[in-house]
Amino acid sequence: MENNIMEFTLPPAPRGLCFDRNDFVKTNFSVDNFLADHQNVASLETMRDDLGVYLKVLRLAMIELINKDYANFVNLCATLIGFDKAIVKIQVPLGQLNDEVVGVKQCLEDAMKELSMWMSQRHGLQKKKQLLKHYSQTINCLKTLDNVLRNISNKKRQEQVALADRAAMQYNQLKFSISKCNSIIKPDHKQQYKELGDKLIQTLNDLLFQFWNDSDETNVLKTLITLASLDRVAECEMLIRKQAVAPLLQDVINEPALQKSKDGLQGIYERILSLLDTKLKLLVTVMQHSKLSFLVKKYRFLVNCFWCEVENRLEVNLASIFAPGNPQIFYRRYSESIEFIRKLEGYCSPEDVQLIHQSPEYKSFQRRWNLPVYFQIRFQEIAGSYEAALQKSPTLENNDDFVLRETYKCWCAVQECWVDGVYIEALAHKFWKLTLQLLSRYATWANGYCTQRIPTQKHEPTNVNKNLIDNSINIYVDVQALLRRLLSLLELVQTKIPIDNKDLLGQSLRSSEVALQGTKQKIKECIVNELYDSCNVHLKQVSDIPRLYRKTNRSVPTKPCAYIDVVSNALKEFNQEAAIKLDNAFIIELFESLFNIMTVSYYKYVEDVLTSVQRTEESLRRLKQIREINSPQSSDSAGVTDGDKIRLQLSVDVASYGALAATLRLDVHSVHKFTELSSMVTEAVKNIDIK
Repeated sequence: MENNIMEFTLPPAPRGLCFDRNDFVKTNFSVDNFLADHQNVASLETMRDDLGVYLKVLRLAMIELINKDYANFVNLCATLIGFDKAIVKIQVPLGQLNDEVVGVKQCLEDAMKELSMWMSQRHGLQKKKQLLKHYSQTINCLKTLDNVLRNISNKKRQEQVALADRAAMQYNQLKFSISKCNSIIKPDHKQQYKELGDKLIQTLNDLLFQFWNDSDETNVLKTLITLASLDRVAECEMLIRKQAVAPLLQDVINEPALQKSKDGLQGIYERILSLLDTKLKLLVTVMQHSKLSFLVKKYRFLVNCFWCEVENRLEVNLASIFAPGNPQIFYRRYSESIEFIRKLEGYCSPEDVQLIHQSPEYKSFQRRWNLPVYFQIRFQEIAGSYEAALQKSPTLENNDDFVLRETYKCWCAVQECWVDGVYIEALAHKFWKLTLQLLSRYATWANGYCTQRIPTQKHEPTNVNKNLIDNSINIYVDVQALLRRLLSLLELVQTKIPIDNKDLLGQSLRSSEVALQGTKQKIKECIVNELYDSCNVHLKQVSDIPRLYRKTNRSVPTKPCAYIDVVSNALKEFNQEAAIKLDNAFIIELFESLFNIMTVSYYKYVEDVLTSVQRTEESLRRLKQIREINSPQSSDSAGVTDGDKIRLQLSVDVASYGALAATLRLDVHSVHKFTELSSMVTEAVKNIDIK
């Protein structure tokens, strides 16, 4: 039911009524609203009749309800007679029972309070007893530890180790006891505890160095275990660093020693590493012993003692080795330092190697090498020298299978990035970027040269700029040679750069390869444009053909004009020279591009001549008609006209032009406008009768 309907069930209503029975039990039921809601459902007469029907249903339901529970209604009055007296009768016993329960509850609460008080007192007494027990143990441990420490110096070596171990056990017990009763310990006892602790550590340190000087590996190991039990690993490492390692390095790592060393810095590093095989070998061996492997905090002699001291002295006493001014010296010293670290890592476990790399000293050591400055110097050397080698016009040199000096210098600069003495692994990404920049710079230079039009000195317009074409061909040859070497370059770099995904190098090199391949289009455009400019000058001479046949009484043409021979000879000469250096596929591409643009121009020139001839003939025909009217006795001259000879000459020239294209291994039908050109001249001569 809805929220605004009371939880009351009415008897079912007959079907067909104009209202819902649940409307009457809504909490917000209103007669006015009921009539307003149902005025459009039924008329007032119908609603009155339906309400009357449902009223009868409600009366019948009420009668049935009364009949059903009539006995209960009657018995209810009889049952309640005298009920108030019964209530008064049991009221007194219930009150007495309530008082007894409250009394028992109060007794239990009092007993619980008393028990809790006694338990609290007992707990306090136990705590005090335990406190006094620890205090008593503290006093006894202080006395015992004092006696043990006094007797150590008077005992033999083996007994000293045993007493020191016993003293350490007492000290740990004393430490535990004091932590439990610190609130009642007297200041004098605390001071005595501190003094005994210092004396114990000093004794163990003295024994450690005595055993080390005597090369007593067993007792050194025992002493280290004892110090570890006292949680003195870090302090012990620092003491060994200052008193064992530092004195040995004092005369090894300094500027005078570097100046005297025959092998320079490498000699210093060899002397440092030799200490691990001689005077410090005992400490290296003992601190890596299996009996110390169970410690939560292990000894790290090579990391915390040896390496930290070496790195600190290198930074302080040999600061000159980090100077990047001379790149050759810097490279040698950096390489020697990296090799020294690798050799040092050979003495370490994998866990120690990782700790060395994570140590602040290692990070500081790496930062001291100013690699960005070193790379900047190398960048100026490599990129600067290569940039100086680039000339506006290519220079022939024929070195290392390269024709041009610029290409050879580019390849040398690329290789120089990866040669020993220059390449540093930490700068691999920068040298790879420089390699790509060099290749891109060469492609830019090649494109720039082929894009510019460099005229020869005072050459005739009809002559080919042979220097430009030869240089463009040489650039193409060198670019192809450079592209063939990119694979070997990639293989070399992959051996140098320590990355897992080698494909990234190939993907990044792809952009340089595309840039170099893009020069092919520029070279082709340069050569084609130069050849076109030269040939087009000759093709324009087709406009001179009418002057050759107008009123010259020349015979019918059977050979092509001289301009066709000139173009043919020039292109055949270029083909012979280019075939020596260029591949056939590229030569065919050149001639395809050349004939595509050249034929379009030639078509226009021939079309203009034919149009001019036609217009001239039409003018002559009109003039002739006028003369025939004035002089009826004139007659037509028989034979081939001058216009026909011009058309025949054009037909011979176009045929020779197509034969030239075929000679150069071109499909003349695929050349732009050639089919239209051939059809045009064929149509022009089809009606000529040659006798």
